[in-house]
Amino acid sequence: MKFFIPILSFIVMVTLVSCKKAKDPVTINPFHDAYTEASQYLDLPETANDYSVDFPQYLINSSFFAPKIDNEKATLGRVLFYDKKLSKTGEVSCASCHIQEKAFSDGKQFSDGVSGRQTTRNSIGLGSTISFGAYYGSASFFGINYFWDDRAKSVAEQSRGSLTNSKEMDMDMDLVVERVKENPQYYKWLFMEAYPDGINEDNILDAVQHFVNSMGSYNSPFDKGMNENSGNEYGNFSNFTAEQARGKEIFMDNCTSCHSKFAARSSVPMANNGLYMNYTDKGKAGLTNQTRDIGVFKVPSLRNVELTAPYMHNGSLTTLEDVVEHYSTGIVNHPNLSDNLKENNGQPKHLNLSTDDKAALVAFLKTFTDPKYTDPNEVDERYSDPFKH
Repeated sequence: MKFFIPILSFIVMVTLVSCKKAKDPVTINPFHDAYTEASQYLDLPETANDYSVDFPQYLINSSFFAPKIDNEKATLGRVLFYDKKLSKTGEVSCASCHIQEKAFSDGKQFSDGVSGRQTTRNSIGLGSTISFGAYYGSASFFGINYFWDDRAKSVAEQSRGSLTNSKEMDMDMDLVVERVKENPQYYKWLFMEAYPDGINEDNILDAVQHFVNSMGSYNSPFDKGMNENSGNEYGNFSNFTAEQARGKEIFMDNCTSCHSKFAARSSVPMANNGLYMNYTDKGKAGLTNQTRDIGVFKVPSLRNVELTAPYMHNGSLTTLEDVVEHYSTGIVNHPNLSDNLKENNGQPKHLNLSTDDKAALVAFLKTFTDPKYTDPNEVDERYSDPFKH
């Protein structure tokens, strides 16, 4: 009996230990562990934010289709967009020239690149469209290209151009890939979630493309008025003042031949707007070497135009008032001047607006401003700097 009791005690002890091990297995979650490490550097949720584009009904009825966005890829793209390590000197990121509160323009005539260099053209606001992905690229119906001279066909190509431009980020793509690989403390988790095949040039550019393609603006006072009137641009917008309503009338009667009635997709992708008789920057002609393309530049979308000053390809017009004055009295009769800006006799079509009508047109243009860029209570955190500083 004395011999039996120790054996029984041993069996019970082994059984208890075995049961404890069975009840408390060691859990290994590589995704969570990688996220925990990344959280030391990034302020991001473990489950990716929703980057889907949700158009108002009047745009859907008018056959504007939202792009498909992958949330994990857009999240990675957001980090890449704000990462200054992806420039040669670590000074600038994509976000340095595309600032959220300025509708992703930068408020400068020419943008600042690495080593004190400056760009030669004004930074186009990425928040100047209803949806970047629905507006630009070969996936859209009209296939509108990128940059002022339309030289890129996708966000990926546009991003590669900015990353490798000696006046902007001054990298080559092999070095970009290397810089990303040098920072596994946060990129490990992001690539595990978005691209199981790992870090490479195509995946980096594709992630930025998903992030940028999700950008857009479709909740402005103008959109609310259009939705209220089922897309009838000449309807009575109850949220407009009399001055804004007058400006809308002027715009619809004079400006939509180039900018479209929704200011959603430019009716004319590129044009010479009579800014100069002699152009230092040849515009599209710099690519084509065709005389007919001298002074031909992108016709920009006007969403958040109030926030994206200065204006034109070279930032030469400081205010919206300057822009309106140009079309009122300042159009130059360049040989390549757009037909939309000509009278029947071939002379420039000056609007010759009164002082009150100029003010009304400016007031209307400001109705394209989306409060998510200007109202602190509506700022969209999905697009803010994710880095902890």
